[in-house]
Amino acid sequence: MLETSKDILNFTLAISIFGLAFLLGWILVYLIIIIRRLVNILQGVEQSMHKLEDFFSTAKDKLEHSTSYLSVLAVGAKELVSYFVKKQTDKKKK
Repeated sequence: MLETSKDILNFTLAISIFGLAFLLGWILVYLIIIIRRLVNILQGVEQSMHKLEDFFSTAKDKLEHSTSYLSVLAVGAKELVSYFVKKQTDKKKK
């Protein structure tokens, strides 16, 4: 099988090429695993950002609706206070 030094050289080159191909394949597998993990992390961050966006938009909508009712409540409170003041002045007159 190994009759000349060229045979030994070819055999060692074949083993080296096989080892190099194995290592490159191993590195590619780990790179793919790392990229998959990064994609999962980024998807989690994206979901968190959507949740935050939904929270802030809901809070903004609630604040906008509550400010529209504040003017109605202010007018009602003003009328209520004026009613009690009028009632107090009417009691003092009697």
